Amino acid sequence: IGVFATQLGLISRYGRKYPDIPYLVKLNSKTNIIPVREKDPLSAQWLTIDEVIAFKKSSGLPILGIGYTLYLGSAHEHIMLREAARAVHEAHRNGMIAVLWIYPKGSYISDEHDPSLIAGAAGVGACLGADFVKLKVPHRDGKFDPELLRTVTEAAGNTGVLCEGGSKVDAEAFLNELHTQIHQGKSRGNGTGRNIHQRPLAEAVKMAGAIYAVTVKNATVQEAVTKGLAQNKYDD
Repeated sequence: IGVFATQLGLISRYGRKYPDIPYLVKLNSKTNIIPVREKDPLSAQWLTIDEVIAFKKSSGLPILGIGYTLYLGSAHEHIMLREAARAVHEAHRNGMIAVLWIYPKGSYISDEHDPSLIAGAAGVGACLGADFVKLKVPHRDGKFDPELLRTVTEAAGNTGVLCEGGSKVDAEAFLNELHTQIHQGKSRGNGTGRNIHQRPLAEAVKMAGAIYAVTVKNATVQEAVTKGLAQNKYDD
C-alpha cells in the first residue's frame, strides 16, 4: 500500500506491531447513525497537527501525512473548509502530505455522484492545497464513464485524484474499473476500504497486492489477477 489511512487511536494501539507500514492519520471521522435527511453532516477535527507530530516523534512510526473529510453542500461546510485549510497548511509546514476526502453530501444534494459536483469538489481540493483528493466516482445514468472522470482530474489541476473504492464487488470487476480509472480517467490512485477489509484476511491481503500491482506497478488486470490474487505477491 502507499499509506494506511486510519485514526490515531488505532495507530497507537497497533502501530508498534506493524512498524514498517506507512501511516496517514485521519483527523476527523463520523458515524452514519444520524441520516442526512435528519441533519446535514458535520465531521469536526479530533486532533491538532501538533498532536500528530508529537505522537510521530514519540512513537518513531512512519507517519507520512494527514487526512481530513469534508462534506460540500452541508450547512456546516464552512466549518470543515476552515479546518481543512488549516490542516493542509500545518501538514505542509511540518513536511507531511495532506489528503482530503471531499464528498457532496447534505439536504441540498440529490445525487452524490453528480459529475459536475464531483468536478467542483476536485477544484475545492486544489484550492485548499491538498496533495491528493479522494472523491466519489462520477456517474451518468448510474454508470461509470471514464470521460467524466477525466473532466474531474482536469478540474483538480496538479492535485492528484483518488477514487473511492465503493461497495464490495467482484475482485476482477473492481480491478477492471480501477485500471480504467487510472489509464483513461487519469486518476492517480485509489482509496480502497470495503473492497479489502470486507474480505477474509488471506483474500484481503491478495486483493491489496493486486490493487498495488495495477496502481503502482502499471500491471494489466490479468497480470494483477495472476500475480496478485492468485499468488499473493507481485514482483517486477
